[in-house]
Amino acid sequence: MRRAKITTEDGTILRAYLHAPDGTDAHPGIVMCPGFGGVKPHIDAYAALFAEAGFAVLNFDNRGFGTSGGQPRQELDPFKQLTDLRDAITFAESQPEFDSTLGFGVWGSSFSGGLALVTAANDPRVRCVVAQIPNVSGHRNAVKLYTAEQRDEIRRRAAIDRAARLNGLPPMTVPMFSDDPDELCAFPGDVPDEPRKAIEAGVWTNETTIRSLENFLDFEPAGWLPYITPKPLLMIIADHDRCTYTDVQHDVYQAAPEPKKLVTYDGGHFDAYTTFFQETGPPARDWFVEHLGAPVGEPAGTQAHG
Repeated sequence: MRRAKITTEDGTILRAYLHAPDGTDAHPGIVMCPGFGGVKPHIDAYAALFAEAGFAVLNFDNRGFGTSGGQPRQELDPFKQLTDLRDAITFAESQPEFDSTLGFGVWGSSFSGGLALVTAANDPRVRCVVAQIPNVSGHRNAVKLYTAEQRDEIRRRAAIDRAARLNGLPPMTVPMFSDDPDELCAFPGDVPDEPRKAIEAGVWTNETTIRSLENFLDFEPAGWLPYITPKPLLMIIADHDRCTYTDVQHDVYQAAPEPKKLVTYDGGHFDAYTTFFQETGPPARDWFVEHLGAPVGEPAGTQAHG
């Protein structure tokens, strides 16, 4: 693994890990980024798994998060993130580890699962996509995640924040998670073990802007699914997802055109990265192997052409 620096079209620096098999050959490429509030170490086990299968993999922090640049900090902006993801593919095309003639796969999880879906629908360089526990509908998920009063409060605070920013004031923030049931936060309810441990270890910053919540409500990747075909789509859905809800994902998957495949696991949203890694990582790897042509277990230093 080596560290890489991506400069976006607006000059923002995105920091990345670049994984590839040993040697000097070029390989089929996968580009990936974390979900809402996440940072690249959270998903790097997937990147390493894909690289072991013969892929070059670019795993980057979204703007405003982790070690990447960008202001405001801790702000989820799907519209800028979509451009960043495509800029990351452009960067990968220029790196010696990637054979851009073979095309790219994109992988996203949670909020970035939605980013991956939209990118697959619109970028001709993308040949297949994996969307793990994806946010497919901000409005439908928000109705389940927040009460009507909380949704109204998000909109109210976002309007105040918008006026304040125009007057040069710093962004209004809320916690990502909170043990106080009366406190507005990005993910209400009991704090899952995985993010709690990451917050306590200082890996996650337990803060986001109020505009992030407004952007979450406004982002609707499901509308782009009809335009992914004929690119192969793999969706990985948790049976007990209370963040990007299970039934919402299933509804959108059922409406998606072929070619597609569904993988499920008997856990919650954040369990994908830990307890159910073996149920989520290898199916994604195999999907990329099938549709990008890199053989599983290819010897290090040999070229991954199908």
